[in-house]
Amino acid sequence: MARFAPLRRDLTASLHSLQSELNRLFEEYWSPARLGPSPAQTIDVEPSAWNPEIDLFETNDEFVLVADIPGVDPSSLDLSVTGNVLSLRGDKPAVEPPAAHALTQERHAGGFHRQIILSSEVNFEATQAEARNGVLRVRLPKQEAAKPRTIPIQPL
Repeated sequence: MARFAPLRRDLTASLHSLQSELNRLFEEYWSPARLGPSPAQTIDVEPSAWNPEIDLFETNDEFVLVADIPGVDPSSLDLSVTGNVLSLRGDKPAVEPPAAHALTQERHAGGFHRQIILSSEVNFEATQAEARNGVLRVRLPKQEAAKPRTIPIQPL
C-alpha cells in the first residue's frame, strides 16, 4: 500500500485545488454581495496546492490585511500595491527528511500568488508590513482623496 503514496499525494493536491476553486465559486454565487459591488475581492492568480488564509479589515483611514503564512520566510515574500490591487506572492518550501519515506503528508507547500482588490487606492509610501509567528500584518493607509470628509454647512 505504501507504493501508491506518491500518486495519492499528487491526487490529493489536485483534488484540494479543485475543491478550493469549487468552494470559491459557490461562495461567490451564493454571497449576498453579488447583488451589489463587493468592497474587497480576492483573486487566486495561479493555481496552487495552498493559499494563505486572510482577513481584511477596513476603517475610514486604512485597510488592514492579516494573513497566515506559517513556514514561509517573510524575507521571501513579494508584497506590492498597484492602484487598488494588493498582491501577495510567496513560496512555502516542502519539508522532507532525507532518506525517509513519508507515511502521511497533510501540510501544504509550494508557491502562491493572491491578489486582493481594495475598494479604494492606498498611500503606498505610508504602508507598513510586519511578520511575526507565522502571521503577516499589513497596514495600508488610504489615499487622502479616498477618505470620507465632512462638508460644513453654513447657515444662510
